[in-house]
Order: sequence, then structure tokens, then C-alpha cells
Amino acid sequence: MRRVIEELVERRKEQQEKLKKKIGELANLIESRFFFKRRKGKIKRKFLEFNDTLNELLTAQDREWDAYNNNHSTTVFKSLEWKIEKLQAEYSNVKTLLTNFITLEASLRKLIDSIEQKTVDRGTALTELKELKDQLSVYQYSDFEQRFRGDEQEVKEKLKQYIPVFSQADDILDIGCGRGEFIELLVHEGKRATGIDISESMLKRAEEKGIKAKKSAALEYLQQQGDNSLGGIFSAQVIEHLTPEYLRDVVRESFRVLKPDAPILLETINPLSLFALSNIYFLDVSHNKPLHPEYMRYLLESSGYSDVKIIYAEELTEEKLLETGPENPTAREFNTNVDKLNKILFSSPVYAVSGIKIHGVPRSKKTGMG
Repeated sequence: MRRVIEELVERRKEQQEKLKKKIGELANLIESRFFFKRRKGKIKRKFLEFNDTLNELLTAQDREWDAYNNNHSTTVFKSLEWKIEKLQAEYSNVKTLLTNFITLEASLRKLIDSIEQKTVDRGTALTELKELKDQLSVYQYSDFEQRFRGDEQEVKEKLKQYIPVFSQADDILDIGCGRGEFIELLVHEGKRATGIDISESMLKRAEEKGIKAKKSAALEYLQQQGDNSLGGIFSAQVIEHLTPEYLRDVVRESFRVLKPDAPILLETINPLSLFALSNIYFLDVSHNKPLHPEYMRYLLESSGYSDVKIIYAEELTEEKLLETGPENPTAREFNTNVDKLNKILFSSPVYAVSGIKIHGVPRSKKTGMG
């Protein structure tokens, strides 16, 4: 937009110079002797030229002001949109926090009464206090995720693209289900689904919506499941939090517990998009390691999965660099370079890797990846 405004300013300045020149020519004619007798036609032409130049100047000024106004309006609306989303996230968090703080207050009161009546020993009291502290600490991440990942409806809209992967699946596990957006989409499609998460505040919000979910770490839960027992596994924005060793174990155990022909889909932030890497991945200090799409392809293939695919989300559009117009003599070369930069800077912010457990031969729990 800034480049467009600068071009319009230059055009307006050119029209101003032309107008100034025409006025000077008219002044010279009027000052000449006998101009009424000898130069009537020339004076008329100059006035018509003057009128045309004035109209061009006014048009250039109008376009310039329109550009300024549009740019200002866009900035204002983007600022308002951000503030509204922030207020909505904060309001939702306040409601959740108030509900949970009431529960925590009751637990603390009960613990204090037990200590005063000496009906609980010191070790038990310390354990309960640590548990309450842990519950408080996860609220902070709940607030963080709500603020920067988006509201529930926005997340659901983004996750809809993965539903076709599970069209033939049932009994699906959502690892790191959070507020349960993907489970809601699956249930709407008539699927049976359950979720696990380590955040009690997130699970509380899922429970309020009637979503079946429990508190558990990914590997711990998978190790408790039988061979060929799940019809599908889904996880979004989780694997980047895991260490490489833990992630390999999760992928291995997922293969063991999946039924034949069952799908797995793991979504994460795309490190090939520098915008996503700097503005999304590094924003969350709990992330462990960015995961290259080709590494995740290799990880699934080497773990036994077939038909492994990389699914990219839509590319960023509003953030992209603008191309120059065809009137520019170097437009082709310039726009080619702009396209290359846009691909590096603003490609898909997230991607998912999916695969199918074609063969029903379960892997031993003790078998590692080579």
C-alpha cells in the first residue's frame, strides 16, 4: 500500500507541474499585444488544455486521498479486530478462571481445616498443595493458547480440512485435545472419539461441552492401550512440544495400537515459513524443536506407515509482498523475485503429516526404531 501511495503522490506532483506550465503560457498570451485579434483560437485551445490538466490534477488528488483513506481504514480495522479478539479471549478466560478458582478455594479450605484439626499428615498436605499449585500454573498456558491460537470457532474452521482423512475411521483418539474442537467435528460426523490432555483447565472446558476426555500424557496413555485397538489418531499443535526421543516413541506406540487401515495425522507449525517460525513457533517458549516436513515424512515411513502425505494449510495472503504493475519495464524480473520471497517468508504456517497402518502386524512395545 505504501508503494501505491508513493506512485500516486508522484503522479499528482507531475500534474501540478503541468498545470503550472499551462498557467504560465496563458499569462504570456494575455500579456501579448493584439491577442484578441490575432490569437483568439490559440487562447481557446490553451484554456481547454488548462481545463483538462486541472481535471487530471483533481483526479490524481482524489486517488491519492482514497489510497490514504483505504490504508488508514485497513489499519484501523485490523487494530480493532485484534482488540476484539483479545477481549473475547480474556472474557472467556475470566469465566473459566472464576469457575476453577471457586473449586480451588473449596479444596484449599478443606485442606486448611484438615491441617487445623490435625487429620492429615505433613506429607499428604504438601502433596495436595503441590497439586493445587500445578493446577494454577496450567491456567497460564490456557490463557496463552486462547489469546494467540484463536477462539474455538476459528480453530474448528481450520481443523475441518482434516476430517476427510478420518472418513472411514472410528474410535479416534485426539492427543492434546485441548478444548475439544476436533472431537466436536468428529462427533458431528457421527464418529466416536475421545481425547487426552495434560492441562486440567483445558479438560475442564472440554468437559463443560460434554466431550469425552481425560488427563494423561501421550506416551503413558498409548502404552496402556492394547494392540490394534484404536481406529485413528489425531494430534494438532502438540508434537513440537515433545523431545525427539519422546516423539519417536509416540509414533511407534501409535502404530502398535492402531487397527489395520487406520489413519494417523499429526499437525505442527511449518518451519519452512519464516513468518510462522518467528511469529508462531518462537512465541511459545514451551516448544521443544521445529519439525521439518520431510523429517516427519521419514519418521512415519520408517515406523511402518504407508501412503504418507504432507498436507499444507492455506498460504498467508495479507502478509505477502506486493507485485509491481506491468507498466514497469522490470516487472517480470521484480515479480519473479517477489514470488520467491513470498514463498520463503509467507508459505503455509502449519502442515500435517498423515499415514495409514496398512499391515496389521503389531510392533512389540519393547521394539525401538533403528
